[in-house]
Amino acid sequence: MKTLYTLFFLGLSLSTFAQHSIVLKSGDKVDCVVLSLNDDVWQVYENGKERTIAMKEVSSIFFNEYVPYDGIFIPSGNETILKVSGFTVKYLMKDRKMIRNPKVSIGSQDKGSVVVKVIVDRYGNVLSAEPGQSGSTTSNKYLYIKAKTAAKTAKFDESLKGPLKTEGTITIVY
Repeated sequence: MKTLYTLFFLGLSLSTFAQHSIVLKSGDKVDCVVLSLNDDVWQVYENGKERTIAMKEVSSIFFNEYVPYDGIFIPSGNETILKVSGFTVKYLMKDRKMIRNPKVSIGSQDKGSVVVKVIVDRYGNVLSAEPGQSGSTTSNKYLYIKAKTAAKTAKFDESLKGPLKTEGTITIVY
C-alpha cells in the first residue's frame, strides 16, 4: 500500500500541469487543470477560475483526460514591457509574443494608463479590444478610443495548436 501511494505522488509530481478530472466524495466530478498540491490542498483551474479543493474531499483523480485550454486563463506574472513611439506599452498574453507593436499616438496632453482586454485569434490578429479594464488609471474617453485603436494594430505570433481565441491585456501609458 505504501508503494502505491509513493507511485501516486511520484506520478502527481511529474504531471502537476497535466489535465485531470477529480471526483469528489460527494460524487461531483471536477474537470480541471491541477496547478499545485500544497499542505493537502489542491489548487486547480476550473471554468476560467482558480479554485482550491481539500484533499479530504477527493475520492479519486483521473490523469491524462482531455480538458481543453479555453484561452481565457491569464497567468499571474510579469507583463512584457516595451517602449513604442515614446510611450510605455505592457502586455500579458499566455504563451504568445507580440511580433508587431501597436501604433500608439496622441493628439492631446491627457495622461493616464489604459488597460485594454484583447482577444487574439490563432494567427495573432487582434479580434477585439475593450479599453477601461481593471488597472486603468483614467476614465478619459479620448484615451480609451486611442488605446483601443492602438491595441487593434498589434499582432502576436501564431499558435496553430493553441485555442481558437486567446484573451489577454495590453496596457498603454500615456
